[in-house]
Amino acid sequence: MWTCTTCGQQFLRNNQSHSCLDKTEADFLRGKSEVTVGLYQHFLAQYRTIGDFKIHPSKSMISLAKNTRFCSVHQLGRNFLDVCIPLPKVFPDTLCFHKIGHIDKQVNHYVRFYDKEDLNEEVLHYMKMAYDLDAAKAEKQSTQPS
Repeated sequence: MWTCTTCGQQFLRNNQSHSCLDKTEADFLRGKSEVTVGLYQHFLAQYRTIGDFKIHPSKSMISLAKNTRFCSVHQLGRNFLDVCIPLPKVFPDTLCFHKIGHIDKQVNHYVRFYDKEDLNEEVLHYMKMAYDLDAAKAEKQSTQPS
């Protein structure tokens, strides 16, 4: 693990680029509706049922990280929350993703929440998958010779 000497964030790779906490979670929530803040808090609470993580605000999003960033909140709209769940392959036969896009070796799956009920068992399944993939990456990294 590498720790940035400026902001104290930890990363798997040495000198990994990041925003050094230029933004805070409060910056993203400022001026948002009660509906949006409630959806955000519900989303975090549901992810905490899967496992522990840290919140990493950056210039354009709020990322969740255990060992690496495994999920991010891309948009806090007037009455919705837009979340990106990176996964290793396309999962096209789902009802929960409104957009799927390839970036390098990962496939970003976007889900939009308008109501707390939108975060259902199907979405929780993919959230857990992303969290578990993060743990597997960290395990692989720790067993590789230096």
